[in-house]
Amino acid sequence: MPPPTPIPIRIEENLIYALPLAAGGMLLVDAGPDALGAWAEVQGRVASRGFAVSDVRAVLVTHAHIDHAGLAQRWALAGAQILAGAADIPALVAGRAFHEERLPLRLDTLRRHGANDDVLAVYEAGQPRRGLAWEPCAEASVHAIEDGTRIPLAEGAELRVIAVPGHTPGNLVAVIEAGDVEPRDLYAGDTLLPHEVPTSGLHYPVGPDGRVGPRWPSLPPFLRSMATLRALGSRRVLQGHGQPGAHSLRLVDRFEAHHARRRARYRALLAEQPDTALGLVERAFRFIGPLHQAAAMIEAIGHLDILAGSGEAVREEGAEGVVRHRLVG
Repeated sequence: MPPPTPIPIRIEENLIYALPLAAGGMLLVDAGPDALGAWAEVQGRVASRGFAVSDVRAVLVTHAHIDHAGLAQRWALAGAQILAGAADIPALVAGRAFHEERLPLRLDTLRRHGANDDVLAVYEAGQPRRGLAWEPCAEASVHAIEDGTRIPLAEGAELRVIAVPGHTPGNLVAVIEAGDVEPRDLYAGDTLLPHEVPTSGLHYPVGPDGRVGPRWPSLPPFLRSMATLRALGSRRVLQGHGQPGAHSLRLVDRFEAHHARRRARYRALLAEQPDTALGLVERAFRFIGPLHQAAAMIEAIGHLDILAGSGEAVREEGAEGVVRHRLVG
């Protein structure tokens, strides 16, 4: 028997997916963004798909970003359990405040890696996403879901949850398990996207003491997560943006090849002279403006984490805390 057919629901620029549960009711993959009027739009679109908001028993949040988790609080108030990776739960119970508390830390990280006032101003102006709300979820409504958890679906299928940290610390994907029956679907959130290579970002998880901890180097685990996805074999990708249906292994290949090229480029530039992340970006991409420089810096910081972690480069802190990296040997 084929696995249940996912029901895609588009909200603004996001896609969420509804799947029928074995015990009755529906499960959603991702909550969607809380744009102005989005909740009323969701109710209408859900009804047009043949079920009601009250039929949603659980929402699996692939990662705690405002456009994927913004409506989680609304679904929780409607009676759904919110399921997420443990490391992303603090963001869900704090809502927008989680992001706002970390914005100064992101700006300081960029400054310490060489960002000038123009880069910092443009980056700050673009944060957080305008026009989107993100209300906190009650702690009792949010539950950590462990890697490997299987959720029984209708028609004898299961949805297996897989931890793939990188895009966020608690980032998840999920796969349909129904024997060898096609299609073999991968619900990818933003882990794999057909139109771009997803960012690893700048993350500051909550520490054991409940306070904001130091920056979590996110690109190394993101690359390790690609190996996890490769081991799943060929899958049809149902992601959070764009047109679903891409081939998972092609997207994994593209992600790995992109980062291999970038790391080789930064390594070659460091062989010429020590530099900051901004300096590397300015030398590698001579004609991009401050907004794209900030995005490129975040990626470059990830590659510097890898080079330092492998012992290929050393980190040197100079005047006013500005960090440069020097290639070893």
